Parts: sequence; structure tokens; C-alpha cells
Amino acid sequence: MLYFCLLAFTALIGGYFTFQYIALIRAIDRITSDMNDIRQDLTQNQMLHLPLPDRHLRGLLCAFNSLLEEIQKERQNYEKREQRFKKEIENISHDLRTPLTVILGYLKLFKKSGERPFSDNTDFSETLCIVEQKAETLKQLIEQFYDYSRLNAGDYELTLAPVDVSRRLRETLAGNSRLLEQAGLKITAELPDYPLWVAGEEAAFDRIFFNLLQNAARYAKSWLKIEVKEQKETLSLLFTNDTEALSRSDISHLFERFYMQDRSRSRGGTGLGLTIAKALAEEMNGSLLIKLPEDTGNSKEENLIVCFELCLPPYRI
Repeated sequence: MLYFCLLAFTALIGGYFTFQYIALIRAIDRITSDMNDIRQDLTQNQMLHLPLPDRHLRGLLCAFNSLLEEIQKERQNYEKREQRFKKEIENISHDLRTPLTVILGYLKLFKKSGERPFSDNTDFSETLCIVEQKAETLKQLIEQFYDYSRLNAGDYELTLAPVDVSRRLRETLAGNSRLLEQAGLKITAELPDYPLWVAGEEAAFDRIFFNLLQNAARYAKSWLKIEVKEQKETLSLLFTNDTEALSRSDISHLFERFYMQDRSRSRGGTGLGLTIAKALAEEMNGSLLIKLPEDTGNSKEENLIVCFELCLPPYRI
């Protein structure tokens, strides 16, 4: 009697585990089929479902679903990056095509007429001036793209040496006085009459200062103030201006590559100037920050006060 009881118990246990095994095999087959379906089209954001109440199988599915979620997020991020890249290419094409179209238009006019198609030398000189300006704009655009590609690839090597940034800034201001005058800005430069030595490269500082001044010429409303703050471990150059062309929502994006408002593209530029300036500052162990000074006295968003702060470690002799 005991023998039959043991035999029946063994058969019952064996049947239970056989049933569990078969159910587990079917569940795995179901999961495999679901995974193949999901793999065919990851755009549907599907997840795996537990076909059998089993804690080990639940843990496995949770791991798979987490992986699928990461894959789906990366796919979405990739699509967003692709859309931004396409938009950036469109903007680059537009920026390069605009001055080139003007240049080609005048050249075709010269070629078609066979001679100068102008009534006097004044008109001819003005036209040549326009062509020269557009050619210079095209040159600056190409230089910006070239510099950015070198910085992004890590091929822009700087040779650091003592540089008097006060002198470099004064010379850059003098060299771009016409640009600032055409923008109608009131310039206030509070620079010391003694050297401010930092470790860097003169050409890099010239590019940073030019890009900051060019940015002010495009977007400042009426004034630009440049001042220096000397601290024990940091030298700061502050470029502060008012603006009605930028909103508070723009501030956090200004260092992003190719970032420009659609309404501001007519002002020219690539959206790379500030990106390059920030990268060059970091190559010289410094930083370029942007902030909205507190208590500007005007709460209207269209009249922001924007400050770019170039922070540099002083050169120690």
C-alpha cells in the first residue's frame, strides 16, 4: 500500500513538473515570437507581456523591456538629431547661397553688358563695394565652418604663451570700430592701462573677441559695455549689452551649434560664432558663460540685459 502511495505521489510530482516545463517552453516560444514581431518594427514602441505567472520569467521580461525602452529612446533621439541635422544643412545652404547669389548676379550683369552697365563711376564703385562685402561675408562663413570642424575633430591645437588680453581686446575693438558704428551702439570699455597676462594664443583671443563683438553688433539694441574683474584665481572679461532680438528662452541655446532664430537669419551669420568662442576659451583652460544680470530694472522680455563672461586663469610668471 505504501508502495502505491509513493508511486502515485511520484507520478503527481512528475506530472506537475512536466506541466510546468511544457508551460515554460510555450511561454518562451511566445516571448520569442513577440520579440521577432517587435524587431520587425521598432517604431511601434511595443513591450513584452508575461504569458505565464513566474517570478524568474518576470525578471527576464523586465530586463528585456528595459532594453527595449532604451533602444526606443535612442531611436527617437536619433530621429530628432537627424531632423536637426537636416535643418542645419538647410540653414548652412541658405547662408552660403545668399551672398553667393548676389555676387553671381552682378558678375552675370557685367558679362551680359559687355561693359560697365553704369552711368557713372559712383554707381560702379558702390556696386563693387557690395560685391566685396558679400565676398567677405562668404569668406567669414567658410572660415567659421572650417574652424568649427577642426575644433569638433580635435585638430585645432593651440600653442599657449603669455598674452596681454587687455591689449588684444583694445586692438580688436579698434579693428572693428566700423562694425560697431554701423550697428549704432554706444560702446563703453573699462579696461585697465596695465597688462592683463593670461596663458593663451593671440589668434584665438582675436577670434573670441571678434565673435563676441560681432554678436553684439547683430543683436544689441543700443549699447555694449566691456569691463574687467580681477580676482585672485580668475580674470573675467564681461561683455554686457541690452537686446530686444533675444528672449529668455533663447539664452540657454546660444552656445548650441547653428542656433539662430528664424527672424534673425537675415542679419547674417552661421550660428557658430559663440560655439567657436566657447570652445576656444575651453582650449585655453578658461570658460565662456552667459547670464542675465539680476535687477536689470526692466521686466519686459523684449528688453533683456545679456552678459557674456569670459573667465581665464591669470598667467603666473
